[in-house]
Amino acid sequence: MSESTRSARRVDQAAAGIAFRVLGETVSPELRTRMRQLPMRLRGSGLAATYAFVLSKADPRGDELERAYHRLCERVAAHIADQGLLSGTGRQMTPHQFLRALGEADVHDYARVSAEVEALSVWLSRLAEALCEDSGGSGSEKDGSGGETTGEGGSRGGDS
Repeated sequence: MSESTRSARRVDQAAAGIAFRVLGETVSPELRTRMRQLPMRLRGSGLAATYAFVLSKADPRGDELERAYHRLCERVAAHIADQGLLSGTGRQMTPHQFLRALGEADVHDYARVSAEVEALSVWLSRLAEALCEDSGGSGSEKDGSGGETTGEGGSRGGDS
């Protein structure tokens, strides 16, 4: 029993760890905004299109956002490969191999990987908010006038 409990982890524990490794210690307001948009982008455009977009903006030698996108692409590909969530792939994948594998994935694998990456995107959004260097104030309330919502916890009218 102790071995199984030692190896058992909540799905979101891995996502939280990956999110922290992607974002680092502090987050700029711009990076926070982009990470807050990620869950909705995934839901609206789908995993393959969103991943392709992020990969196109990734640069390990670029600005903070480009470096974060680069880390995100690498961490997602590595995590999915390590978990064996895409049939027919090895335990290591580059971001480009991951994107290619997504295009060849069956509907079940694609759905499973999409759910995993969506869980990660929610953690990225939450953690970016918490780590934002411009977080003086009450957190999510300070951005209430902007059109950049994540769809998480927002009100839809009178019923709550």
